Amino acid sequence: MTKDALVTTDRKPVGWYEELIPVRGCHLSLENVREFYRDLHAVNRKFGEQVILTLQRDPDLTEEQWEARKSFLLDDAFCLTITVSGLRDQQLYGESEAVFDDPKLPKPIKSIYFTNVNSFKRNANGNEPQNKVSVFLDFGKPEVFDPNPLVSAATPNEGNVTVHSEDITFFNAVQKVVEKRITAHKTWYGAIHRNFAYDIGIWFFALPVSLYFSAFYMNQFIPIGNSFELFRWPLFIYFVGLSLIFYRALTAYAKWAFPVNVLEENKDRAWKHRLALGGFSTWLVYQVATTVYGIVMG
Repeated sequence: MTKDALVTTDRKPVGWYEELIPVRGCHLSLENVREFYRDLHAVNRKFGEQVILTLQRDPDLTEEQWEARKSFLLDDAFCLTITVSGLRDQQLYGESEAVFDDPKLPKPIKSIYFTNVNSFKRNANGNEPQNKVSVFLDFGKPEVFDPNPLVSAATPNEGNVTVHSEDITFFNAVQKVVEKRITAHKTWYGAIHRNFAYDIGIWFFALPVSLYFSAFYMNQFIPIGNSFELFRWPLFIYFVGLSLIFYRALTAYAKWAFPVNVLEENKDRAWKHRLALGGFSTWLVYQVATTVYGIVMG
């Protein structure tokens, strides 16, 4: 049997199902990723068994040789290849879940990528399978102080699962595996990384707090009747501007301390920063609540 056996020559029109599933706001462990890989491998292998059944026997092979050839194709053409990348650009490649136990596994891990395309193409003269799936798990972190002017945009993270399938059964099976093994592990703070999270925070929290504290300290530094009363409003505007700059820096700091996707084995030490942010936020909320209560109660 030659590699041409897996090549599709039929040129009839075909339809397909396609979806890009974002992987954002997930807290995972290597065991979660291993289970995800294992389930996807099972789905892909079932698809491979169906393809193998359609192959015609090579007349030059004996029955035993033909069975051995089919077994080889099932293992070699329908596996998921894995590439694990480290934060210092280390790379580890594998074709089974054993890669997760390899002593050369990069640590900390920046990303994990696996797909069923590469193994199929090498056995089909470069042709891609009818049912394709690719997974990219991105565990990178943004800069501590992000200079990106697009503050309303979601925090950059390329984590996703891409499925392109001509078989609705394969398509649905991949979706269910993603829901069970990946998107079920959501973080509680994922909302801070979404589109317009910055704008919502600034209009409903940062700006009101900034106006309050600016008015309070303006009155403390330059009370009415003071010889420098002329500078009350310039000082007020200046305080508001500084407060909003501080809010932007605090937002970027929070996105760094609470990254989009977390891998437990990376042993991120940002928990100390999370405690600091939590303490500051608690104090700020207390101050605001006390002020609101004082205004309402007179």
